Amino acid sequence: METERLVLRRAKPGDADEIFRIRNSDYVLKYNCMPKISMEKLREQIAKDMESNDVFYIELKENKKTIGVIDLDEDSLRYKIDSWTISYYLGEEYSSKGYMTEALREMITYVFEERQADVLSVRVFKDNLASRRLVEKLGFVNEGCIRRCVKNHQGIIHDDMIYSILKDEYYNL
Repeated sequence: METERLVLRRAKPGDADEIFRIRNSDYVLKYNCMPKISMEKLREQIAKDMESNDVFYIELKENKKTIGVIDLDEDSLRYKIDSWTISYYLGEEYSSKGYMTEALREMITYVFEERQADVLSVRVFKDNLASRRLVEKLGFVNEGCIRRCVKNHQGIIHDDMIYSILKDEYYNL
């Protein structure tokens, strides 16, 4: 998939060095429940991602740099509903430039138009105000907060905000 400035694509072996730095950065780990990852484990993950239709690496068109990842998973909070949940991260030097807004807009379109999903959800730590503003700007509706929901790699416990956008809402945007 392509946007004005980005390519959303499958992983490739050359992604390891850039993603290793981004994925293990304090910036990314602060608001994700992922632990730091070794280069060996990351290469194994990239090999799996290369075969997946649910993991998208974000690449800048202008210089082909890999700047982040978007992951689609089945929505574990809903039962027997065609629903996906999206997670994402982006290198700090690429934040606040509209890249994730652009990438997520494309993913929302993909989920509703190509996958014909009924619901797309996202979970955001309550104190991650930038990400909350992002998903709200994209039309996601706050469904509530699961208090004391996630303990991150540093042992910090976060409240988790649940957002979703329904197919009908997407088509009425």
